[in-house]
Amino acid sequence: MNYSECDRNNMSDSVKERVGYAYVPFQKLGRVYTPEKAMVQGTIFPELDIGIGEYERGIYDGK
Repeated sequence: MNYSECDRNNMSDSVKERVGYAYVPFQKLGRVYTPEKAMVQGTIFPELDIGIGEYERGIYDGK
């Protein structure tokens, strides 16, 4: 058995198993940055514009 046969066998086994389902709630489009500000901030959504320190400390409350 070569590598590609082994890889195909493992893939077919994993495709048959279902280990979970994703749930993604609907989101409402709220405020957005202008394209220029979004490029600087790295996101178009002000709600996602948080500092890394705030994120790492876990104090971001999503508002």
